Amino acid sequence: MSESSKSTEQERILALEARVNSLERQLKRQKSARKNAESFLETYSQDAYLANQALRKALNDSKKRERELLYLNRTASELTQAKSAESLIFSALESAVEFSGAYCGKAFSVRGEKLTVGDDDRVLVDGQGWITSHALAELMLKETPLDLRESYSHWCVSVVTRPDTNQEARLLHFMHEMSEGHYTWLVLLTKDDHLEEETLYVLDTTKHYLNITSRYQNKKSELSIRQNELSRIKKDRDFLEERLVSADKMAMLGQLAAGIAHEINNPIGYVRSNTVVAKDIFNEYQRALDEIGGLCKVAGGEVEEKFLQLEKRFALRESASEITEMFDESQEGIERIIDIVKALRSFSYPSGGKYSEISAIEAMNTAIKLTNNLHKYRNNVVFDAPEEDVYFNGNSGQIQQVLVNLLTNAIHATPQDKKIELRIEKSEYNLFLIIDDEGEGMSQEVQNKIFTPFFTTKPVGEGTGLGMSISMTIIEEHNGRIDIVSEEGKGTKVTVVLPFI
Repeated sequence: MSESSKSTEQERILALEARVNSLERQLKRQKSARKNAESFLETYSQDAYLANQALRKALNDSKKRERELLYLNRTASELTQAKSAESLIFSALESAVEFSGAYCGKAFSVRGEKLTVGDDDRVLVDGQGWITSHALAELMLKETPLDLRESYSHWCVSVVTRPDTNQEARLLHFMHEMSEGHYTWLVLLTKDDHLEEETLYVLDTTKHYLNITSRYQNKKSELSIRQNELSRIKKDRDFLEERLVSADKMAMLGQLAAGIAHEINNPIGYVRSNTVVAKDIFNEYQRALDEIGGLCKVAGGEVEEKFLQLEKRFALRESASEITEMFDESQEGIERIIDIVKALRSFSYPSGGKYSEISAIEAMNTAIKLTNNLHKYRNNVVFDAPEEDVYFNGNSGQIQQVLVNLLTNAIHATPQDKKIELRIEKSEYNLFLIIDDEGEGMSQEVQNKIFTPFFTTKPVGEGTGLGMSISMTIIEEHNGRIDIVSEEGKGTKVTVVLPFI
């Protein structure tokens, strides 16, 4: 083989080796990329699984609440319409069978020592109504402790064998004293040996409603009071439904606000940094222009005259002044955006129920920032911050919620251009967060009801009447109190008192 042929063959071998090495490097990069992709996919799958589990739990909780509300509504409606003690018992039984998912139910009543209700073979079957079944009726009668004379607050559960299927099932029963010497039992028989916790959860309220209704059936003088109570329960149910929807919306809004705040935080950092750098560069240009002007003045003659003409033509000094002012305004705006983002993030993440050290000044300032849109063009909000900050322990998110709620109420109650003053005071053992407004004030009657759930002085649709009640609950959980001093036509002073320990 000639030298040229050998050389060509070696070149081909070297080219092939280079190609193989290149392919190996590509394969290595692809393996690395695939490993990274698999790792990312695994992380994403875990996050998706956790999110799905949380969603399932939220959905199950929502269904339980919906089922309870339906049961409460049905029970309250039917029991209040009952004309007699017997119709009252059967209404309660029908609701319990329908909403518990039991196979059938039966009611027993004993007056003195005589069985007055339930001494027949009829049982109430879900979806079929009343049917005759001697075996089922006998089983319920046998397993129910009709000789018991002490009420029990919860449903009792026992294991039985259904005579119609020869399979294990659960028998649920509770006794209620309708009046002196009159005892009633409600008995439910499940379809099989499976008993859902939700069944007992739904049925827990039966005794309460049966007790209320039986009493006003037997005491005519209390009839109007009981009717008002049931009406209030229905109203509370409607408010609870609204609260569930609102809570869902607020949770989503809180997550959205936190997400937006996080997304704004990064780009605003770039803008803040670039603005500072741009201002410094502009100042350097301005100093260079001043030095050039000085040199032209030293040169004199046509050079100085030409420089002055250009300076006048382009309004360099006026423009420099305006640009400097624009930089200052931009920096002020950026700092304000950063403060708002911090406040949003603080409000959106309420510390998960944990206590931590809280700055009283920062808590007040955050409340002012979060309500800025309400009072900016309406009221004169003044915060008289102490020279030395005061720190206390608590749940920062909950304290923030209370201050925002109190300040919002003050803004709504204070006419335009009137003052709202915020102060911080302290004693040896307590901290005082004070919101003092020049608003309309409150009558003594309103002050007596101010912490009552669902009480509001706002027009229908503009308030739930829960803000002050929730605020009081939060402060009491912090071992504190809320003091209110108000006079109609002069204003209201609200003081949140919190212990240092």
